[in-house]
Amino acid sequence: MSKVFYGWYIVAASVGMNFYLTMAFGLGFNVFFLPILREFGWTRALTSGAFSLRAVESGLLAPIIGFLVDRWGPRVVILWGVILGGAGMIMLGFINSLFTFYAAFLLASLGMTGAGHGVSWVAAVAHWFHRMRGRALGIAMLGPVIGGPFVVVVALLEGLIGWRTATISLGVGMWIVGIPLALIARPRPEPYGYLPDGDPPKAAPAQQTEEQGSAQDFEFTGFTVAQAVKTREFWVLSSLFAAMFMGISGLMVHLIPMMEDQNYSSAQAASLLGLMFFLSGIGRIASGSLADMIDYRIVLGGLIGFQIVGLLILSAVGPGQFWLAAIFALVFGIGFGGTIPLRPFLIMEMFGARAFGALQGLVQVGAIGAGVVGPVFYGWIFDTKGSYDIAIYATISTILMTIPLTYMLKKNHESVISTH
Repeated sequence: MSKVFYGWYIVAASVGMNFYLTMAFGLGFNVFFLPILREFGWTRALTSGAFSLRAVESGLLAPIIGFLVDRWGPRVVILWGVILGGAGMIMLGFINSLFTFYAAFLLASLGMTGAGHGVSWVAAVAHWFHRMRGRALGIAMLGPVIGGPFVVVVALLEGLIGWRTATISLGVGMWIVGIPLALIARPRPEPYGYLPDGDPPKAAPAQQTEEQGSAQDFEFTGFTVAQAVKTREFWVLSSLFAAMFMGISGLMVHLIPMMEDQNYSSAQAASLLGLMFFLSGIGRIASGSLADMIDYRIVLGGLIGFQIVGLLILSAVGPGQFWLAAIFALVFGIGFGGTIPLRPFLIMEMFGARAFGALQGLVQVGAIGAGVVGPVFYGWIFDTKGSYDIAIYATISTILMTIPLTYMLKKNHESVISTH
C-alpha cells in the first residue's frame, strides 16, 4: 500500500487550524459585536474601528510574516501565532474600556495573522505541490468553509455563558487545538526525499521534459521581491485584490447585525454567515481545480460575476425572506470563496517560489489595507442613513472595477515567468 504524501497532511492541518480560527475569531467574533456594543454603549462605527485596525495591523504585518516564513519556515510562525492569538482571545474576556478592547482585539488579530492561511499555510502548501497546486490550495483553504456553520455554536455559547466567558473558553481552545496542528507544518518536501506532489527524486529526470525541467528550476529560483515589484503584473494583481476586498471586508463584519436589523434572530444571522462560508467551499475547490486546467482569467472573471449577482440578491432581502438570503449565501459564497486560493496560485504562477512568502504578504497588504475602509464605511453609512443599502451598492461598484484589471493579466504560461 502506497504511503500518503506528507503534503496532504499539511493540507489537512491547514484545514483544521483555519476551521478553528474561523469559528472562534474570524467569523465567530462577529457574534459578540452587538453584545459588546450594548454593554458599553459604543456606536457601530466606533466598535467597527477595531476591525479596521485589525486590517491595518494585518496589512502591515503580512509582508513581515512572509519574510519570516521564507527565513524560518512556516511552523515557527504558525506556532507563535497560535500562542499570541489564544492570549488575545482570553484578554478579550476581561476588557473594561475601549482601549483595552482595542488592545486585546489587536493582540488576537496579530496571532490570527501568523497562524492563518493568509501567508503561512499557503506558503507551506504551495511549496509541496506543483502539478496539483491549485487543487491543493483550494482544499487547504476549506477551513473557513467548515468553520463557518459552527459560528452558530459560538452564538449558542454566548447565549449560555455570556460573551466574556465564551471568549476566554475559545482562547484556551485555540491553544489546545492549534499547537499540535502547527507542529505538522514543514517548509519544503526536498529534505524529506520528495519532489512536489510526492514524486521521488530518482524518477524525476526520466519523467520530465526539458520544458518541465525549466519550470521546476524556476520553482526553486523565481523572482526576488525587488524584481517582482518592478513588474506590471505585481501591481495589477495587488490593485485587483485590493479593490475586490474593500467592500467585502465591511460586509463580512456587518452581515450579522444587518440581518438582525431585519428581525432575524442572532442564531439565524450567524447561520447565514456560516452558510455563506460553507458554500464558499464550492468556489474554493472548483476555482483551484479549474485554474490548473484553463485560463485563470476566465475563472476569475466568472467569480466576479457571482459576487455581483450575490450582492444584488442581498440588496433585495427583506424580513421573512430567509430563503432569498440563502440564495445570496450560495451565489456570493461561490464568488468570494473562489478567489481565496487564486491569490497564492497566481503569485506562484507568475513569480515562482524564491520569495513566495514575502510576495504573498505584500499582495495581501493592498487587499487588507483596502479592508480598513470597509468596516468603518459600513458602520458610518448605517449610523447616518439607518440602512446598509448605499454600502452594498458601493461594494458592487468597487468589484466592477476589477473586471478590466483581470484581463490585464497574462494567460497561464504567458506570465512574467516566460519573459525572464
